Amino acid sequence: MPLRPRSDAASPRRRSSGGKRSSGDMDLGTRALLLGVGSLVLSWVPLLNIIAFLAGLMAVAFGLLARWPTGWLTNEDTNPRRGLWGVVLGAIALVVFVVTAVRYSAL
Repeated sequence: MPLRPRSDAASPRRRSSGGKRSSGDMDLGTRALLLGVGSLVLSWVPLLNIIAFLAGLMAVAFGLLARWPTGWLTNEDTNPRRGLWGVVLGAIALVVFVVTAVRYSAL
């Protein structure tokens, strides 16, 4: 897989100052990781696990898109390692959702 040269000057979304980036500047790998962690935390709570299920699906989707080899979706460099962790945590959260949903419905 050929590496793309990183052109910070050509990208209008990059800031030259070292300040904080807004959430709109977050890459897909980081979004997948945050959604994966959040969905794993919320998947244990009885009524909030429905929201965690949706967040887990989004984490898996964003993580897979961040690991897509061609980069056709975004013009920015994504973080594939964070995308992989987002997929893993999102998948674990989906399994926890199914287990807790079955357990709570049996009560």
